[in-house]
Amino acid sequence: MRSKLGYEGYGIFWAVLELLFVEENKLCVNDYEPLAYGLQCDEHILKQVIEDFDLFVLEDDCFYSRRLNDHIQEINSKSNKAKENASKRWSNAVAMQSHSNGNASKVNKSISNSKSKVNKTIEYRLAEFKNSVQSIEDVSNEDKKAFIDFWTEPNKSGTKMRFELERTWHLSRRLSRWVNSSFNKTAKSKFPDFYDAYIYKKLDTEKQKEYENHLKSLGWTSKYTPTAGIVWNKKR
Repeated sequence: MRSKLGYEGYGIFWAVLELLFVEENKLCVNDYEPLAYGLQCDEHILKQVIEDFDLFVLEDDCFYSRRLNDHIQEINSKSNKAKENASKRWSNAVAMQSHSNGNASKVNKSISNSKSKVNKTIEYRLAEFKNSVQSIEDVSNEDKKAFIDFWTEPNKSGTKMRFELERTWHLSRRLSRWVNSSFNKTAKSKFPDFYDAYIYKKLDTEKQKEYENHLKSLGWTSKYTPTAGIVWNKKR
């Protein structure tokens, strides 16, 4: 075609291809004059380009390009593949966001639970302590009540109970020790009828004074020594 029609024919060929691409690779013409007018080319050369060099397929006054048809199919295939990939990326992004929101929800719930534990009132903690003590078997109700009354005494600010001020705490061991030692006697009579250094150290200043007066009322006297500290002896 180019050897016969020169670059004018070559230019018309590419102009027709561009027009076919826009028109979905099919043009129908009964007269080449309007088409030549639109392409600003010679009508006779246009007809030669379309009909004489087997560059286009002619069917029922219409023509199209096999080469362009293959090219359009390739473009559509790549476009569809790109759409599928974009859809997959979007689905993955949504799934990741959902997973992230789920984790965030769990974290927020965990934080909320932690805050609720921190913000539990002393009344709530007291009820929990009582329930824990009552759940322990083989201990009389009287001993449990005395144990609860002693260890749930609040501090001066009313923010913590006596057992919460302990450095270490194991409920079942404490209760067992309570039942089998002077702690139980202490609770029932408020103070034991003898001096117990361990109990004395656990009391605040006011309670220590009460404990001392209790011992004195029973005939006990105290004496301080550099080696032994305070020593209590009962008068005979």
